[in-house]
Amino acid sequence: MATAPGEAPVPPAEATAAGWSSLPSDLVRRIADCFLDTNDVDWVSQRDDRRVFVNIGTGRFLRKKLPLLRRYYVVAITFGGFFVLADRSPPHAARVLNPFTGELVRFAAPVPRDAGVAVFFFSSDTPHNLTLLSDSSRKYYTAVPDSKHFDAQSLDEFIYNYMRKAVVGGVYANGGGWASVACSTMLDNLCELTEMLQVEFVKFFSGDPFRHTSDIRCFLVDFGGQAMFLTKAPGRVGVLGIEPENQNLVPMETIGKYAIFIGHHRCLVVDAGKFPSVEANCVYYTLQIGRFAGIVKHNIGDGTDERVSDALDFVEQNKEFVLDTARPFTIIQVLCSYTINLRGSELA
Repeated sequence: MATAPGEAPVPPAEATAAGWSSLPSDLVRRIADCFLDTNDVDWVSQRDDRRVFVNIGTGRFLRKKLPLLRRYYVVAITFGGFFVLADRSPPHAARVLNPFTGELVRFAAPVPRDAGVAVFFFSSDTPHNLTLLSDSSRKYYTAVPDSKHFDAQSLDEFIYNYMRKAVVGGVYANGGGWASVACSTMLDNLCELTEMLQVEFVKFFSGDPFRHTSDIRCFLVDFGGQAMFLTKAPGRVGVLGIEPENQNLVPMETIGKYAIFIGHHRCLVVDAGKFPSVEANCVYYTLQIGRFAGIVKHNIGDGTDERVSDALDFVEQNKEFVLDTARPFTIIQVLCSYTINLRGSELA
């Protein structure tokens, strides 16, 4: 299923389906659950009821029709590729869809209307757990399938923004990763970092757009089971790792064979060797210029920045940035498109 340079990055769904159709259904379910459990799968684009998925560990793209979605409102899509849905009929009970098997985990609790970001936990020993976040109320909601309602808890602005970045970056889904960034030592280190950068502590993890050239935003991303912190300011980025002994945040001199993509809302780490034209040890970030945005490549090794193309790749339409170039889109454009947009709930 790997794509050769120069070919369309998305192979025909029919070719993929043909290989799976000969396998026993129970085996397909087990393989798909393992595939999603690695949190290496992400949804990158849509057209009608067709979705494009990418395995960021292997570089494989899959285009899949999901007609089942017509029966539900799409509330959110988790970092690992699960679709969080709500029944179209009141009281809009929650559902979680495994897009590769078509199986639904049914929840009794109705979806809170203000929820729009999600993380889904599952294992053989514990009940399925669904956590939803609300940007408008700064609440997080949790439920298991037989819960009559979602338990809600309000958070202060900084903790909510911090938790949200951990969720969309895949850190929250990794229990050990979340524990490492939620401890008091790490929070103290973050306070010191914001003082050094002269940025307002409460806004450091905000999802608000840049308003001044001095604004700095911070992102979290799961990097092989460890949390990585990425700072982004207009025209510059930084990559920080956690020093194991004292939990200090230190600049990373290299990320090896990997590349990082940062947009307005989230970031992504990929194995550069699996994606043609993506360079290792580089950060690709979007730079907004008015209603447009271009893609810049930052080389971690020598600290240089260069535009990926002379043209501006994105244009803002209806609060989303859409690719403003003729097809076929490059893999770099597709991955950046995923990070620059974060769609809201259809139930809201």
